[in-house]
Amino acid sequence: MTKVAAVALALVGPGLLGATVAASVAGAQPRPKAPTRAVPATLSQARTPADSDAVMVQRLAIEERAAAARLGALRGQYLRRAAWADLGDRCSPGALRVFPRDTSAAGRDSVQRVAEAMEQIVVTRGVGSSLAGPDARRLLRLIVGWEAGVERPMWDVATGEKPRRTIATGLMGEVPDPNGPGCLPSAGALDTVTFVVPGFTSMEFPNAPKPRVKAYYGPDGYLRARDEFFAEVGSKNPEADLLYVVVAPMVLWKDYAVVGVRRPQERGGVQVGDSNRGGASYLFRKTGQEWRLLSIVRSWGG
Repeated sequence: MTKVAAVALALVGPGLLGATVAASVAGAQPRPKAPTRAVPATLSQARTPADSDAVMVQRLAIEERAAAARLGALRGQYLRRAAWADLGDRCSPGALRVFPRDTSAAGRDSVQRVAEAMEQIVVTRGVGSSLAGPDARRLLRLIVGWEAGVERPMWDVATGEKPRRTIATGLMGEVPDPNGPGCLPSAGALDTVTFVVPGFTSMEFPNAPKPRVKAYYGPDGYLRARDEFFAEVGSKNPEADLLYVVVAPMVLWKDYAVVGVRRPQERGGVQVGDSNRGGASYLFRKTGQEWRLLSIVRSWGG
């Protein structure tokens, strides 16, 4: 045995050396190792990325169904508490949804919380929804016609109840003639109603000879409306007011939609008055292909 081999044997120890030598002399093969038992993987180790995605999709679907069920329940509660105000039949005033059993401050706050809860569900679940589809375009056309005094939506009602037409919005409806049986245009009626629609690139105009509807699209629509007004009117009359209607935001989710409307009034590029010309947040529900007004969640100004 060489010196190197002796050192190696000394390191492994006599017991192992004896067994190795005996096996070598006898020509026996080394004893095979006992098979090891597979250790079960933990849940996180066994789950693949595809499994994780499936779990997440399932969870989101459950949350969406729960939100839709809650929205439907809130709508039912809201409609059960509502009644109609009788506005007469002169000049087609339309119907106004009221809550006669909730005349106290606490009652009014309770109704408002229901409307705002519905609004919040639609906005939270539908934020970022596409406005490229036909439902969004139909809703935009309805809002434009309503704001311009061309047409009015129907109220959303419970199953089996007869739908009613809404009141005019933005001081655009007709008013009774105090000197006769006829009707007069509202003081807010205009020959041309200008719209700024940031979320769209085009729209379908309501069919009506008057008023004329004019629109500016995209996020820079405000600037183009102001520039054109100044070039055509403001440069000649610094006291002239620019009146326009902003339709934004618009959020769609399932058969519901929230639409915000503002009616700024500007003079020389500066807004006139704190309340401008008013505005509102509307909650709509789609029945078939028709959008119906469920709630005027809030409104302000004229």
